[in-house]
Amino acid sequence: MGLFIVEFNLRARSPVTVENGDVIVDRGYPTVTVRNVEADSTDDAANKARPKANAFLDELCQQYEINLEIGNGWTVMLQDSPSTRHIKEYILKMTIKGGHRKRIPRVLKEVEIKPSDAKTYYRKAVISQDPFDKFRNLYLAIENVASKIVVAKGKGSCGELDLVRIALRECFSSNKQLLKEHSHVYGFENTGDIFLDVATFLYKKNRVQLSHSKASKNKKIPFNPDDEWEVQVSLVLAEIVAKSLLSYEDTHLLS
Repeated sequence: MGLFIVEFNLRARSPVTVENGDVIVDRGYPTVTVRNVEADSTDDAANKARPKANAFLDELCQQYEINLEIGNGWTVMLQDSPSTRHIKEYILKMTIKGGHRKRIPRVLKEVEIKPSDAKTYYRKAVISQDPFDKFRNLYLAIENVASKIVVAKGKGSCGELDLVRIALRECFSSNKQLLKEHSHVYGFENTGDIFLDVATFLYKKNRVQLSHSKASKNKKIPFNPDDEWEVQVSLVLAEIVAKSLLSYEDTHLLS
């Protein structure tokens, strides 16, 4: 058993430096580094480090809207010092890109990691350029947290529509207005029960129609401009719900 450092290549350069912790990135470097990996071999170290790196990237996506993805290739070596940040030197080429929804900090002290499958689905949704894939992964994040909420609340087994409705009521009971403000989208039907209405819109109008293709049923079809537009306009509401449930998960469900 040895102590290893593992450096994974990213598909883009990091816009931020995370100074401390077992998982770090440096601004301008196309890598994410996992330190203090106890393993029996270099392959074992890489296998143990990858989930930590992905969980770290999930947190950057959720907390700071920094969207990074592990690419191909990694480097492993025995760790010579707990302060080591990189296995080898890289030539830095800084690129400035606009369009960020929120200003990205240049330096963070440390990112607290709370591993969550839902955060992974959420990051995949943010990275995707296809509206169908984006919605599917947002919904998977919603469903994942919702399933934990119903268990925590002792609701037992329930149908998927009720699962989402119960989670929405738990998460938004003190902030119904946020759901109402983002529910003015094409295809949304208002019956007066905002939790049921949002659950119905997300589940029946989108999730079911994106996941099934029976000829006799309503469905969303790729390359159909109307279907793609309907899914596109639903993304804002789906993202609000997903982000809120992820925050709920962090506060109430993850230790």
